[in-house]
Amino acid sequence: MSEDTTVKRKGISKKKRNMIIAIISVIIIAFVFGINHLTSKHLYNGRIAKNIYIEDIEVSNLTKQEALDIVNAKYPIKNLKLSYNNEEYTINAKDVDLSYNTKQVVDEAYNLTREKSYLSNVMTYMRTKFGGHDLGIKVSYDEDKLDKEIGQVSKQINKKYVDATISVSGGITVKESQTGLKCDDETNKKAIEKAYKDKNYETIALKVDVTQPRVKTEDVKSIDTVLGSYSTTFNQSQYGRNYNIALALDRCDGSVVMPGETFSYNDATGPRIVSNGFKYASVIVAGDYQDAPGGGVCQGSTTLFNAVLLSGLDITQVRNHSKKAAYVPVGRDAMVNDGDSDFKFTNNFDHPVYISAYAGGGVAGAQIYGCSKDRVGVSIKTTKFTYNGLEGAKTYRTITKNGKSETKQIYTAVYNG
Repeated sequence: MSEDTTVKRKGISKKKRNMIIAIISVIIIAFVFGINHLTSKHLYNGRIAKNIYIEDIEVSNLTKQEALDIVNAKYPIKNLKLSYNNEEYTINAKDVDLSYNTKQVVDEAYNLTREKSYLSNVMTYMRTKFGGHDLGIKVSYDEDKLDKEIGQVSKQINKKYVDATISVSGGITVKESQTGLKCDDETNKKAIEKAYKDKNYETIALKVDVTQPRVKTEDVKSIDTVLGSYSTTFNQSQYGRNYNIALALDRCDGSVVMPGETFSYNDATGPRIVSNGFKYASVIVAGDYQDAPGGGVCQGSTTLFNAVLLSGLDITQVRNHSKKAAYVPVGRDAMVNDGDSDFKFTNNFDHPVYISAYAGGGVAGAQIYGCSKDRVGVSIKTTKFTYNGLEGAKTYRTITKNGKSETKQIYTAVYNG
């Protein structure tokens, strides 16, 4: 048996084996050559790989600088225009530190086929070549600075509404109401942020709400008469006390109380402290007289209380002093303090009422103006009594309307001096 026959029995012949080795070598060489060609021409050629987009811009085969120039030209940083009522306002990009991360995105596009292992980069290249890859631009800005800029624009537009009121000097005249304007800062901010995100610099129409006055012109036009009036006197030589009476009544003067609303004397005058404008004068504290800021304000509340009492309005809170007041009959005083004592009334009429209040020349006065259609007949009765040796009084009010009368007790007062 020959040697060749022995080789054939054992396996592939030496000639065929050499041929296979040669073919494999050619394939390897071709693969290496192809990879090197791919690497040099497409992966590491200093340009962005194929089929890569930043927003809607294809940046394939561009250098980083070329891509950056194109993207920046398509999406430049701009100032944003806002408009309302044919007026324009500008938010400058630099004032809110507005910027786009274009350089970062271009770097990301460039490094997409370079930042990982060789095999991974090749796979990424093939994937993007046939499937594409999209990158987005992110916006950044200083939110606090944006809030400040929005606030500055709002200040130029916002306008406080003006309530209608009346003047009773020389007759009843009406000062008309005016609507106000209020920028919807939250909605406007969202619109601005969307414009930044979308890179859309078309002028934004601001959302501005019209604010209605609490008291409208047509409301006060119904006021045509005095419904109740009352006055008290005081010693003009007591400067601090007189000053406080005048200050308190001046802060009540001009108030318009709408139907269903409640007026608070304490809310109108504010706390009786020096920083609120009140001066030291004699007040009753725990049954004794002592000087304190605001002495005299109770004469103001008492004067107003009696005008309200005679108008027929609903008395919702009133309290007597511990000692009888010299300026008003027993059972007709209204004590107030910064704690739990207040004088309040509710407008139970169908139309608004207007308070006119003043003090000067030794006289404190108050008038309640309203609609003649709300006028009612009012009579006041006070009965005195003694309780444990103390003088007391019960105050009743009878209201007559449309021929029907109703009597209610206002309060029971007990005085210890």
